[in-house]
Amino acid sequence: MLKLDDLKIFIATTEAGSFVQAARHLDIAPSVVSRSIKNLELQLKTTLFNRTTRKITLTGEGVWLRNRAIKTLDNLHEIRSHFADNNAELEGHLTIDAATSFTLHMLAPILSKFTDLYPGIRLSLEGNENITDLIEKKVDISIRIGELKDSGMKARKIGSVRRAFFASPDYIHKHGKPLDVTSLKDHKCLGFSQAPSLNNWPIKTENGDWLKITPHLTANNSETLKQLALHGNGILCLSDFTVRTEVARGELVPILENQIVPHAIPISAVYYSEHNVVRHIRVFLDFLAEHAEF
Repeated sequence: MLKLDDLKIFIATTEAGSFVQAARHLDIAPSVVSRSIKNLELQLKTTLFNRTTRKITLTGEGVWLRNRAIKTLDNLHEIRSHFADNNAELEGHLTIDAATSFTLHMLAPILSKFTDLYPGIRLSLEGNENITDLIEKKVDISIRIGELKDSGMKARKIGSVRRAFFASPDYIHKHGKPLDVTSLKDHKCLGFSQAPSLNNWPIKTENGDWLKITPHLTANNSETLKQLALHGNGILCLSDFTVRTEVARGELVPILENQIVPHAIPISAVYYSEHNVVRHIRVFLDFLAEHAEF
């Protein structure tokens, strides 16, 4: 007879990519994970994982089981939630990982409303400019900007943003305002030191590609770059939500607005499907989708 705990361990293992990482995420011994997977394989008379000394990968039967096990556990959770006392106060802890700019401009202004609605949920915010290993860092939700790579994690799109170009009035006064991509190459551009893909700006070159800049100054996060721009150090390209206040105050001026390639960069919340925290994750993501101003 199949056990729900074995299915939960199986799903956690598919998401983690190793028995050891799954055990760490579930806070159980690796031997328990190994024994649970072996029990499943014996009961189903199949092999669920291809095992090597370095990694494990799902077999075809493993993929089939993963898809159905996730649906089964989701249905079970839905049944429990339906008959649970939905008026009961949610309690627990959520750790949320996001780029510093997203935390400062999208989360910080609205989190007091969330904590008023759910005073029993304690939030921890982790600033990170790079992709985080949710299991290793013990993160419940990771907010990621850009297209997601395929993985065993669950994801929910919560909005989208666009990138645009900005400079300070002081910089424009001293160096002039670029009118097209050709003149932009003669200006001082500010770029990212640890995310080179962000130095591809959404403006078309003659061959139709996005412009790849050679930065005059670099920094590892958008907030530092914004401060550099505010002090007249050059032109920068950032997600529009990070500079709303400065643009409204006239401290930064949009440039080349009519030459930006139309685009929408997705913002997604990524999380593991560990079912004892799904309700906490769901209420937070519902709140974020409703209140964040993308």
